[in-house]
Amino acid sequence: MPNRPGRPDNRPRRGPDLRLVIGLVLVTASVAGVVGIVAAFDDGVEVYAAPRPLIEGERITASDLEVRTVNLGADAAHYLSPDTLSDDAVLVARTVGEGELVPIAAVGDERGAQSTTVVVALTTPLGATVRPGDTVDLWSAPAVEGGRFGAPAVIASSAQLVRSIAPEGVVASSEAERVELLVPRRDVARILHAQANRDALSAVPTALAVAP
Repeated sequence: MPNRPGRPDNRPRRGPDLRLVIGLVLVTASVAGVVGIVAAFDDGVEVYAAPRPLIEGERITASDLEVRTVNLGADAAHYLSPDTLSDDAVLVARTVGEGELVPIAAVGDERGAQSTTVVVALTTPLGATVRPGDTVDLWSAPAVEGGRFGAPAVIASSAQLVRSIAPEGVVASSEAERVELLVPRRDVARILHAQANRDALSAVPTALAVAP
């Protein structure tokens, strides 16, 4: 006799399909197994890379670097990592290009203590092809009476360009181009004297430098 409308169905309810439950368990186990295998064979290690050019003689800390996970195998021991970089600043021993992994041999060299950075105002613009890390010679033409200048001479050879400093403010258009250079400490006195004397300073890439 059919159930009357409004009366509850007294037929027993079917439970979850056992085959569906077993299938879900097998899929879950398969995914977990794949993840475990990938993790077991993933030899990626964390090492530091340079987010910008690192200039020889520059002092850097971990905040100046970025962490990358790469698969280097046994070569990983040759690169700077969070485990090998102390909390103290280290010296860059050689220029490291932007995006390059940082070798351990490229930091911590005491030769950096023999160099320092100075900011100079150039009379002539720096060439558009010169980039941070490039080597330049700093030339000075001594100022003489009557607004004239004497014969130029190199006052700092094989300096490295750290950065160009963009002029700011309302006088930006008339302000000389300023650059930060890494120079041997022995050359600092001559550079400061040339600036105090208002000599004409020019930075020339070493590949283009010629005798006057």
